[in-house]
Amino acid sequence: MKRLIFILSFIPLSLWAQESPWQFQGYLKYLGSYSHLNANFYPKSLRPGLKVDNYDQLIHNRLDLKYYKGHWSGALSMRNRLFQGASPAQGDAFMDALDTDAGLVDLSFLYWRSDEVLLHSIFDRAWLQYEFKDGNIRLGRQRINWGINTIFNPNDILNQYNFFDFDYEERPGTDAVRIQWFPSFDSQLELALAPAKEIAQSTAALRYRNNALTYDLQGIAGYFKDNLTLGAGWAGNIWDLGFKGEFNYYWPLNDLQREAWIFSTGLDYVLSNGLYISAGYLYNQSAPQQGGIGDFGQLGAGQVLSPKNPFIFQHTAIVNSNYAFNPLFNGSFTLMYSPDAHSTIIFPSLSYSLNTNLDLMLAGQFFLSDNPIENDNWQWLVSASYLRLKWSF
Repeated sequence: MKRLIFILSFIPLSLWAQESPWQFQGYLKYLGSYSHLNANFYPKSLRPGLKVDNYDQLIHNRLDLKYYKGHWSGALSMRNRLFQGASPAQGDAFMDALDTDAGLVDLSFLYWRSDEVLLHSIFDRAWLQYEFKDGNIRLGRQRINWGINTIFNPNDILNQYNFFDFDYEERPGTDAVRIQWFPSFDSQLELALAPAKEIAQSTAALRYRNNALTYDLQGIAGYFKDNLTLGAGWAGNIWDLGFKGEFNYYWPLNDLQREAWIFSTGLDYVLSNGLYISAGYLYNQSAPQQGGIGDFGQLGAGQVLSPKNPFIFQHTAIVNSNYAFNPLFNGSFTLMYSPDAHSTIIFPSLSYSLNTNLDLMLAGQFFLSDNPIENDNWQWLVSASYLRLKWSF
């Protein structure tokens, strides 16, 4: 079975797209990365065995096949990734995290592994949809995006994502059935059910959206992995500023969990020269009251936290900006700060369109924190730089 899927992933499916109702597209990316760890952050006893410099290379191919005909539509999408470098060298820890499919059906396939190379494929979309009057029903692996706010989305109880995994623009999907009904042009009722192998770990929720007083409003009620949850979100304006926010409350149904409030809000503005600026705040009651240096490890690519615990700190302030220097050249800058250990994350990036289907990107991620082990001084822990070339077809 694995060999068959591997062969099919490289067949020129674009031949199928020449005849309606099929559509085919995809991309091929190369991502090179280098990270440097500050050894002085660690006790002297650990420094001799610490690997300070790490290099990784990733070849990432995506294939998207879609179908549209009459009342029916469908999609089948897969990611094929070849890892080489420090990540595969981590051994079973990296391999197990990579080859774990959180869905009801296991659609993850690890073809080849060694101390330096891993070849992996996963289907992250596989759904079929039927449209009826004023609504539709979709079954299968799909993305159910209920978030409103710019970066952190407490309302996304079915499809959380990792903001720092910038190489995964499509974001994860979930195995679910979703029913949408549109009573009027500005209102929507949506029911989603994501079953799990253990019934208690399933998710089921109802969302209602409408518009009132120039604001888009939504309310959410449902069940999330042995918790009852209620939430709401809004998007509108305060004068010329965009104003968004959302929250969810979790009430556990067992004694092993605790209640939690997750809240995020933000303002954004576009200047006359095209510069986009946003500022926001996240409160995450589920996070530890005091963050530690080990928490940064949870932000690695491919790791997605829970909607009930969407980030590693209780309080986080975010500033983000984007600017198009010209139609081909764009830049962005994100700064996150938490009073927990004065933790700071800096995420700049530059992208340039070389031609219609070819894009180049440079990015960096820098993590800084108080050092409770050595001297309690604020200093950088790790820095990472990335070079990405993307060809779309």
